[in-house]
Amino acid sequence: MWTSLEPAATSVDPGSSAGVRLRVRNTGDTVEEYRLSLVGDAAGWGRVEPDVLRLYPGAEGTAQVDFAPPRTSDAKAGPVPFGVRVLPREQPQAADVAEGQITVGAFAEMNTDLVPLIVRGRWRATAQVAVDNLGNQPLTASFSTRDNGDSLSVDPDPGSVQVAPGRAGFALLRVKAGSISWVGGTRKHPFTLSVLRAGVAQPTELRGTYVQPSILPRWLMAILGLLLALLMIFLVLWFQHKPGVSTQAREKQGEMTKLPQGEMSKAPSPPPSQEPTTTPTPDKHDDDDGDKKKGGGGGGGGHKKPAGPKLYTIKDKSGTGWYLQANEGKQQNGTQVGQDPKWTGDKYGKNQMWILHHYKDDNTYALESASAPGAILDKLVNPDGFHTNLLQIMHAEPKDLKTGNLRVNQKWRLVDAPGDEGRKRIVSVDDGSCVFNMANDKGATTQGCDNHAPGNMAWMIVAK
Repeated sequence: MWTSLEPAATSVDPGSSAGVRLRVRNTGDTVEEYRLSLVGDAAGWGRVEPDVLRLYPGAEGTAQVDFAPPRTSDAKAGPVPFGVRVLPREQPQAADVAEGQITVGAFAEMNTDLVPLIVRGRWRATAQVAVDNLGNQPLTASFSTRDNGDSLSVDPDPGSVQVAPGRAGFALLRVKAGSISWVGGTRKHPFTLSVLRAGVAQPTELRGTYVQPSILPRWLMAILGLLLALLMIFLVLWFQHKPGVSTQAREKQGEMTKLPQGEMSKAPSPPPSQEPTTTPTPDKHDDDDGDKKKGGGGGGGGHKKPAGPKLYTIKDKSGTGWYLQANEGKQQNGTQVGQDPKWTGDKYGKNQMWILHHYKDDNTYALESASAPGAILDKLVNPDGFHTNLLQIMHAEPKDLKTGNLRVNQKWRLVDAPGDEGRKRIVSVDDGSCVFNMANDKGATTQGCDNHAPGNMAWMIVAK
């Protein structure tokens, strides 16, 4: 028996079909019947027609193998190996499998939900946003809430999620009122959450409502007002009809004693306030410092205080003017790196400052957060080993930070941004992707350097 697939490899887009031809030749000396069946991951959306060939000795037959992957997450993007099993009826021990490969095209589709749409609380409330990946390739979605005004604070946690095909990602939404409603019934605050899929310019907007009851309900205020009115009436009646009080005590008749009319003793006048005397401080000279450090004696200059590491700011060009930062000034591993305008202005000190460690052997850099000593810019790797495009800080061993013995997802190259004099691209040694400003509240990710707007990958690195 001889078999052949023509062609051995092909491609198909989800929702359409493609096919290959199987040729079978009977090289035996008896009439043989061959049963044909698909094996492999593609068998669920493929078929062989006909599925039985009856051939005389030396004769050759053909069968059509068609593939029609559905436009769902079940047909994952990328190459999918398959095989056509050829089973002779008379000689089953001579069965053969003709192997081929079909490449499934990629498509992206996302569905988002806010659960629940209406949340309730006097001070704060929580909701959840769900991102369903209906496509056949992984997607990254980031969240932003920039248009809700000062009366409401809406913070998603985390700021972005990576979702596998056919799976769902979730983020907690913390809603907090800008002020407490003491009296006045129930207030309603509408809010908007924007969900931006990586690679798509327009975000998806989810609208919800935060219902805020007042601390003191109206019925309680009515009761308090009634009690206050009754109290005022009682006080008015009390003072208008004050009961007379009589006493039987009588003044004792007798000789009045005249008090002496001499001069009354005066209390001693307080002493005049004295202005605190200020002892002038002598001018400090370098020799004085040297004498103090040496325990007295002449000679010896002062010791110069060693300078700390040079600090840099990293600012984007996209028009927002946000700085790359460790979000909220946190120091623990896994803190997200982004550009939330809420923290712009260096609210937490050095969370927008970075220390650049240059390793001349391979011309790479490590970016250490000044607000989290020892923690460096890290491209997140999931526990299953999948390298994501999300940025965080992760502590490194001091000796590794000094020698550059770091993982590839923690090392970066600084290259000139095309057409932007003085600006740099921050390129990952891991996969060659560039640090990318997602143009939202928090998220900074890495994206293909040639796949997105160049202005979102050009950074101004300035020494402070």
